[in-house]
Amino acid sequence: MELNSAAYRVMIVDDEPILRTGIYHLCNWPEHGIEIVAQASNGQEALQYIDKVQPHVVITDIVMPVMDGVEFTKTMRRLHPEVKLVVLSSYSEFDYVREVFKYGVTDYLLKPKVTAEELVPLIQSLCGDVSLDDARQKPIPNDPSLILAGLLTNEENEDSPAWQELRPTYPHDQFRMLRTNIELLLSATKLTQGEVEQTLLGLAGSHLSAFVMTPVFLKNECLILINYHSDDSKLAVQRLREFAQAAKQELGSIIFIQSYSFGSFSLLKEKHEGLTADMGRLFYFPQQPVVPESDIKLDEPKLSFDHNEFADSLRMLAVSKAHSQLKAFYSDIQKTQAYDEYSLKRLTQNLIYTVTSTLEHLKLPLPALGLSRLKLFKEIDHAFDIEELESMVGRFFGELEESVHRHTDQQQSFILSKIYDYVNENYASDITLSALADELHLNYSYLSTYFKQRTNENLTAFINRVRVDKAKELLLNHELSISEISRMTGFSEHNYFSKVFKKITGMTPVEYRNHIFQH
Repeated sequence: MELNSAAYRVMIVDDEPILRTGIYHLCNWPEHGIEIVAQASNGQEALQYIDKVQPHVVITDIVMPVMDGVEFTKTMRRLHPEVKLVVLSSYSEFDYVREVFKYGVTDYLLKPKVTAEELVPLIQSLCGDVSLDDARQKPIPNDPSLILAGLLTNEENEDSPAWQELRPTYPHDQFRMLRTNIELLLSATKLTQGEVEQTLLGLAGSHLSAFVMTPVFLKNECLILINYHSDDSKLAVQRLREFAQAAKQELGSIIFIQSYSFGSFSLLKEKHEGLTADMGRLFYFPQQPVVPESDIKLDEPKLSFDHNEFADSLRMLAVSKAHSQLKAFYSDIQKTQAYDEYSLKRLTQNLIYTVTSTLEHLKLPLPALGLSRLKLFKEIDHAFDIEELESMVGRFFGELEESVHRHTDQQQSFILSKIYDYVNENYASDITLSALADELHLNYSYLSTYFKQRTNENLTAFINRVRVDKAKELLLNHELSISEISRMTGFSEHNYFSKVFKKITGMTPVEYRNHIFQH
């Protein structure tokens, strides 16, 4: 690759690969007469490139390992005073910024606000006195990480010169990649993304140095590509596993998907995209640092969950039964991987919502259900694997069941009292089991069973008993006929009223009235 004599040359120095990649793809630099010629992760590494790439402008971070931005600017002013220096900083680093201005730093940019609209004119103004005709023609090393990042984010295509020139970097006949998402890791630790990336880079250098290796960082994703001879296939798999194990030991909440081997560099983007769906199934491999692509199941049909049975158990206050149903579902899901991580977490949250809203609707004395739900939803979002998810849900149901048991007598009498109240208020109307079930938010098929289990009396028999008791009171009024009393107590037919009345009291309504007034 030749230095472009018609472009201002810029070098990026920052220990966070994601930031370097972001600046590299901030805009179409050649359109503005600018070329990003190199990048480095610290001042010491940058100094090794300066003579090779001859930048006009260096954009450097302040806080970096090995050699920080302050020491780097001191050295640059001494060895390369002609190079313009621009410092990247955050608000918290402004004391450092004041320090580096002593050594000839030209300008500074705030990290969260770096834009093409700001950076392009700044570089152009800094290079206003640079004669591009004097640029010496020297080779510039390719940056595989940035070029691959560009390809995988559609910033580069396979016909671009940079992509074509990268092919010789990989001389062997086999490729394999590891891919992971570090978003949950970042939420579970105090590590910054830069610190995580530096750890992974160090471990990759230690365990994968026997191969041609390129690390790529894309937002919250890390990709490790290795190129090796087919004779070294077993060694490659072994070293990738050792790297993943070391990463898990060092960082904790991290797991990698390992691709099949592939023999063509041109398949890289296709293979990378093919792993996207697999990433959603890493959730089913607790404790494993790396999962071979062959272990992922994508074609299993989704398992159905009986929401009605689940809700009925809750309405019956059978919390342990509802939990057992959910545990059995998780067990089947674990075997089939039928849901990806996102879908299973959303389903679980929906079921938790069903639990809390059902119990809230029953007006049970269980305060803080809403608060528990919101807290649990956040925990579910951050669950790293299915074991952790099941543990969270198990604790929720355990606490819920304990609360339910604590109020057992109240809860059982609560629903029964609602049945009693409804029947006593509506005995004169046509009470149907379906209407009563709707009123109490109980499934029709469970209503009679529920009442029978707790009273040893059929619900229909109870309704008739209430009506007969009311009829007994009305029979004391001689002005009311038997037919009128029948209608007033909800019996549509006189004969049926007499039959039910006699079954319960041993007398017909007429016999009962005569008996009362004779005594």
